[in-house]
Amino acid sequence: MNICVFGSEGRMGRLIREEAGECVIACYDRIPPGTSVDVQLSPEVDVVIDFSLPSAWRDLDELLSDTSAGLVSGTTGLGDTEMELLRKWSSVRPVFFASNMSMGIYVLGRLLQSAASMLADDFDLEIVEFHHRGKIDSPSGTALTLQDIWEKNGGGKKIMHGRSGPAGPRNPDETGIHSVRGGDIVGDHQLYLLGDGEKLLLSHSATGRRTFALGALKAADFIFGKPPGLYSMEDMMSERREK
Repeated sequence: MNICVFGSEGRMGRLIREEAGECVIACYDRIPPGTSVDVQLSPEVDVVIDFSLPSAWRDLDELLSDTSAGLVSGTTGLGDTEMELLRKWSSVRPVFFASNMSMGIYVLGRLLQSAASMLADDFDLEIVEFHHRGKIDSPSGTALTLQDIWEKNGGGKKIMHGRSGPAGPRNPDETGIHSVRGGDIVGDHQLYLLGDGEKLLLSHSATGRRTFALGALKAADFIFGKPPGLYSMEDMMSERREK
């Protein structure tokens, strides 16, 4: 499998290049302003792995045009424009998207799904996520994905980002998401399920970014040769369980 790394000079891009070794045959990163460069994706590239920024997706769209290479993306902070691009790309190629490439986070989501089915009517959910000082988006894409799982399984729909002042009692239909930024924390997500007289804590800590790089490479292997479509961590893990 031949890989192109999009966002190759970022933290994740460098790690993927290191882990993938000779499989990486092309790299793409920010072109200095004012530089005129015609970049085309080699037909030998099987999968593009993207860890960049939503603002870079215009370049990614141009890079993918006129090719059928698969795409694995872990870029977060996406808006409606980027979600539309995902749908466009997945109509002509296999696209794997996940806000977090960790298998542990996938399991955390499944645990939350199970807990929500039993506790959402009686418990409140507060999500606290920790990341390094350089993280741009807030809250994290992972926190938003976990909140979505809670909401779809009967939990609160209204997101509250922190609390201050005399806002009154907690709304039963809200979920709190609190973002902490500082130091070099890779990523911690803590889910507090708060009931009357009891508290349940589900949490995940990433001790290094290599976990995400290896997850992205597993995703690339998963979609290699797949038909066009939008694939998720659920699809990959389901296939693994069947094997």
